[in-house]
Amino acid sequence: MRSPSLFSRAAIPATITVLFLACDVPETGYDKTILTGTATIPPASVTEVDTHSAPNDATPQPLGDAGSSALTYRAVMLSGTTSSWTPKTDSHGVTAPYGDADLYAFSPVADGTFTVTLSFATGANPDTAAGSDAVVYDCYIVDATTLDLVANLGSGSTDGSGGTYTASADVLAGGSYILVIGGISNANGDTETPYTAVLSGSAPVENTVLVGAYLESDPAVASAPVGGTTVTGWTFDTGTNTWNGTYTVTYLLSVTTPVDTSSTDTAADSGGADTAPVPSPTVDNALTGPIYLMAGTLTNLNGTPAAGSLYSTVAIQASATDTTTAVANPIVLDALFPKVIGVQATEATPDTTTVSLDANYALVPDTLVAQDLGMLSGLGYVDTIDGSLTLAGTGWAANDGDAYSFTVPAAVNVRMTASWSNTTDDLDFGIFGDYQTYGYIDWFSSFGSTYCLTGSDPEACATEVQLEPDTTYYLVALGYAGNEEEPYHIELEWTP
Repeated sequence: MRSPSLFSRAAIPATITVLFLACDVPETGYDKTILTGTATIPPASVTEVDTHSAPNDATPQPLGDAGSSALTYRAVMLSGTTSSWTPKTDSHGVTAPYGDADLYAFSPVADGTFTVTLSFATGANPDTAAGSDAVVYDCYIVDATTLDLVANLGSGSTDGSGGTYTASADVLAGGSYILVIGGISNANGDTETPYTAVLSGSAPVENTVLVGAYLESDPAVASAPVGGTTVTGWTFDTGTNTWNGTYTVTYLLSVTTPVDTSSTDTAADSGGADTAPVPSPTVDNALTGPIYLMAGTLTNLNGTPAAGSLYSTVAIQASATDTTTAVANPIVLDALFPKVIGVQATEATPDTTTVSLDANYALVPDTLVAQDLGMLSGLGYVDTIDGSLTLAGTGWAANDGDAYSFTVPAAVNVRMTASWSNTTDDLDFGIFGDYQTYGYIDWFSSFGSTYCLTGSDPEACATEVQLEPDTTYYLVALGYAGNEEEPYHIELEWTP
């Protein structure tokens, strides 16, 4: 992990920030409400879109939302049909192993074990020349890039399974995979046969899902939490294909920070001393009225969910009881927060950009050559950038770096997520702007609690100081470790 710049401060989890702020309040009169409850992640349903192309379905069908292969922590319930059991021969005389091979593309959100359960009717004849079942499938996973077998899911053949075939595969976050379901034989002839497949999805872990308690009931409205926690103890229910976890929100507290107008008083504007007092936060530790509980795969509890985040569309109402209370209704993470794509930029080739950082992690302007992206979209949009870095060792100086210049149409914050396929490679990212006498510094690590100069994949960070219009900023991608050409994908979500 690289260290952040001299402006950075240690990250304080959003879930406990309100508790730190409460330290200035006398202990007498503290709210003692403890809210306990459950959170669930129900499955997503996908129906096969069969192209019936010969000899196989050539283009894998994405299993994610809106035509994407990216999955969340939801299980996927897939319904498909094998339309033919007779192997086809193409115009070159090559015979495919299946009459109808169904291909499904997916990309996991986390490292771990993926479980696939294939279910189908075995047919009337249990004993055939093909084996113990009248209906036999192949079922396996390949790497979408190399087409190498990732996991054969046991033998790969469902023969002898009695119509329910379950196996597991180890997958990597952000990797591209294809699930292959192909009909080997059917004693009932070349007839259409339905099947279902359940992909358990990536297992949520602690800190995957945050729960916030609010005075506002709309999950799409940013507001300060009056309490918060994480969901723990996740388990998968095979009967309902849901993930279930528990949470405990300990104590409720509202903190309101007044707007500091001291910098606009006459003395300060005229160059004199600024003597106006800085207003103190208002603390309310005896809340009345309804409390609304919401959850999501969030980076913090103070803003709206990031585009593509799994979140609860309906808030669960509770109240400050000054005692331990079990919340009857579960918080259901039932949707993905909308993602509206704006600018879609691609690294220009041949790559002519050059970028380097000095000893204080500031951008060196004298040697900087950046690709100009112009004005990006602004509020309500997600802009994307796709490029690649040539890696040849360890350290920024040993590897390729890319730079992109851009402006924004209005004052705005940004959430940045950068990902790449090979998690053993190490890439770093930042947005740099000119700040007073410090030069071009990273807006994430210099002013906020998150930064993207770490060993994580994906890198995810958010600004806490706005980017301003009529100002040029530089998005930088740096290779830190690896020995190959590594493509990357960057998403910039513009927030208030």
